[in-house]
Amino acid sequence: MGEVMKRALMLAALALLVLLAVLVVRTLRVTAPDYPAVTPPALTLDSDALARRLAAALRFATTADNPAAFKAFHGFLADSFPRTWQALSPRFFGNSVLLHWRSGHDCAPSLLLAHQDVVPVSEPDQWQQPAFAGELDDDFVWGRGALDDKGSLMGILEATEALLAAGRTPPCDVYVALGADEEIGGNQGAAKIAAQLKKQGLHFAMVLDEGGMVLPGAMLGVQQSVAVVGIAEKGYVTMKLEAHGEAGHSSRPPTHTAVGDLAAAVADLQAYPRPAHLSGPTRQMLEAIAPYQGFGKRLVLSNLWLFKSLVRRQLEGKPATNALVRTTSAPTVFKAGVKDNVIPAQASALVNFRLAPGDEVDTLLADLKRRLPATIDVSIYQDFRSNPSAVSAVPSPQWRHLAGLIRTTLQEGDARPVVAPYLLVAGTDSRHYQGLSDQIFRFMPVRLGQEDLHRFHGRDERLARDQLAAMVRFYAGVMMASPGS
Repeated sequence: MGEVMKRALMLAALALLVLLAVLVVRTLRVTAPDYPAVTPPALTLDSDALARRLAAALRFATTADNPAAFKAFHGFLADSFPRTWQALSPRFFGNSVLLHWRSGHDCAPSLLLAHQDVVPVSEPDQWQQPAFAGELDDDFVWGRGALDDKGSLMGILEATEALLAAGRTPPCDVYVALGADEEIGGNQGAAKIAAQLKKQGLHFAMVLDEGGMVLPGAMLGVQQSVAVVGIAEKGYVTMKLEAHGEAGHSSRPPTHTAVGDLAAAVADLQAYPRPAHLSGPTRQMLEAIAPYQGFGKRLVLSNLWLFKSLVRRQLEGKPATNALVRTTSAPTVFKAGVKDNVIPAQASALVNFRLAPGDEVDTLLADLKRRLPATIDVSIYQDFRSNPSAVSAVPSPQWRHLAGLIRTTLQEGDARPVVAPYLLVAGTDSRHYQGLSDQIFRFMPVRLGQEDLHRFHGRDERLARDQLAAMVRFYAGVMMASPGS
């Protein structure tokens, strides 16, 4: 072996040792953040009464096509929370409600969001309990909306009522917005409330909406449970793809048909998805859970500057995590043809896109028009669309307060959950409040198992009775946050 070759090998070995030293040092320097415990106000709560009122709230079938149910629901809320309805002066925007709790102090207010509306029930016979019966058993409150989102709505109002009963007043103003059309875009509820608040020149210290929750740590490779708090959410748009061709008899098919061209276009979108990126909230989530991993995974997650391609490929391998790293597309509706032996002249498909931070509706539309064949017309379907939200800063005083409150109110025994930021892949009413706060968070104060996730918009929606008091204390702690926290 020549002297030059030996020197090269020695230099390579030295470089490898330096790299290993850097990786190990960075790994050992990673420590869990020390979020100070935040103790919520002391409240006297009757857990059975909380469960009964939530069950009653679930008996109102507040779907978008049932306006009478909202009017009845408002009457129920006024009767159930008389102090709140009197002190917080509800204003109505159609069926949506805005409440304002005045503190008497000149400091930035907070805004809590929840929505009254629920999605319809497609398979009522498949539910263990009737979807709108509001059934109670020893462990759960059953019914459509228990998780999405009347559990949060009732928790917020239970907190205001209990604080008022205890003679407490928040240090800064608190607003509560209860949308009535979140499940169909929020354009008549949250959008109009947000426009009014903007007109008043308000800027909120923090906005809190539904979103993340406390999940089993095993889902993220750690022993402790993990509270994932949305610091951003993906955008939303549905594109219509339309193909045209020659109509005719199926016995004499042309080389290309509208159906065939459309199918090829949709297949192309699935075969070649939008680029994946390990950045923003998803990268922050991985870095947040790194200190709680075994040494091997901690080394990888603490050195994403080197291993991000490897981690990204792993995340791309599963639908749930693939959605965290890219703009996704899902073909949802196809329309073509009227008879099995007639070639249709037109075929269309709807493709729903959830836009990751960095993507925009207009950019996506331009890219699709450039990418797909000229035989495919691409247009935006309906008016409802949104770009990805801004990303809230982490850490911040508001984040630290929220994290401390989560760790205090949602611990199991002596075990406090890990708190991690993440990207919400679904949509919430908070999208309409962009510009009204730099700190928008999406979190529901509930502990769920992996088997519970399918209950959102699915069958057997329910909420554990033993979590209701913790939810109320959490929301009370948010409302009573000191200025600057």
